[in-house]
Amino acid sequence: MNSRLPQRKRRSVAFKIIMLLLLILWIPIVIDKLTDFDSFKSGIFNQPFSDSLGNVLIYTLPVLESATIISLIYEGWRKVGLILSTMLMAAFTGYVGIALLGAWEKLPCGCGSVISGMSWKQHFFFNLFYLILSLSGLYLWQKLRSGDAGSEAAEGVSAKRHIKQYSLTSKL
Repeated sequence: MNSRLPQRKRRSVAFKIIMLLLLILWIPIVIDKLTDFDSFKSGIFNQPFSDSLGNVLIYTLPVLESATIISLIYEGWRKVGLILSTMLMAAFTGYVGIALLGAWEKLPCGCGSVISGMSWKQHFFFNLFYLILSLSGLYLWQKLRSGDAGSEAAEGVSAKRHIKQYSLTSKL
């Protein structure tokens, strides 16, 4: 019996759990921004950066977060979704980390939903958790993909022999 099967199954289950947790994060965030756009907009403009950057963020964040959701849902686009999730969470975690280091006097939080009730330290660890989830999802996505490509080689058939067999049988 192949001992890799249980490991592959565990990775597959872990990957599905990560996808679910990321969707549980991103869907309410996007819904909150779109249904209460005025609050989101004012929250962004209360942040300690220029209004021109704020104008860019109020339109690009919901689009990027929506693209993340769509990419995570569709299997062929999951890598893109995981990369977007990782990039967004890295940016958000970095921003909160800089705020915690005292870079700005005023620390308004422009977040909605459950996140708005968190302290900045709680927010940092929440973001860090989801950043690690996104990175773990990317790692598992790669492991699961590479596992599919090399499954026969792992069962004792060399990749070279497999290619030779394939090329001979494909001509018939």
